[in-house]
Amino acid sequence: MNGWLMTACVLLFGSAVAHALTGEKVILPRLFRHSHDVATSRRAADDPSTRQAVRLAWHSVTIALVGYALVLLLAAFDAEAFGSAWAGTTTLLAAVLAALAALSLLMARGRHVGWMWYAAAAMTTWLGIG
Repeated sequence: MNGWLMTACVLLFGSAVAHALTGEKVILPRLFRHSHDVATSRRAADDPSTRQAVRLAWHSVTIALVGYALVLLLAAFDAEAFGSAWAGTTTLLAAVLAALAALSLLMARGRHVGWMWYAAAAMTTWLGIG
């Protein structure tokens, strides 16, 4: 078993759980909160199909994180399952995670904790390649 890839897997599963729970309990309710003055509060978030699309987009990220974690879980236990492409696959995944970390860090100016999780997952994935 590759401990570095297993660590990255656990980090991503933790990120996915935190993302889903925080979204449903904190972020999405704030986005969908209605104003009391209906005449002046016509917002896109008042439309049910828009709300559904935002919720879908939010949880699509969660599903992607779980998918990345599962790829790392497979690589941690059975690198040969990828054949000769396993190093390239995990290198690409490390690069995607590093890009997520950079995007999260820059767009939220460091106020979003996701960049640390993504950076740690990118680093441990990178270390697990060798």
